[in-house]
Amino acid sequence: MKLTFRPQFLVDVDECADYLTTEAGETVALAWYESLKKALTQIQEVPEIGRLRQDLPMAGIRTLNLRKYPNYLVFYRLEKDAIELLRVRQGMMNLPELFSE
Repeated sequence: MKLTFRPQFLVDVDECADYLTTEAGETVALAWYESLKKALTQIQEVPEIGRLRQDLPMAGIRTLNLRKYPNYLVFYRLEKDAIELLRVRQGMMNLPELFSE
């Protein structure tokens, strides 16, 4: 299934990578990015792998933790012919606020 990227998802990737580079170094940031790519491959291969979230204001959102960085979540929705990647953020924040309009 095709992956589609919301603009905010791409912004989140840059922000997370920049934060990790500053706080933990480039090696950690690159390892995080590799972990993200593996998670996206998993989602593409088995779209239902993520946990369906009833606690978020938008219907149909799923989350998948990054394996080596479990505090980070990929937020996505299944569409008719694609997987819409919404956000990637740390899960230790007020998650419903991420999707308030």
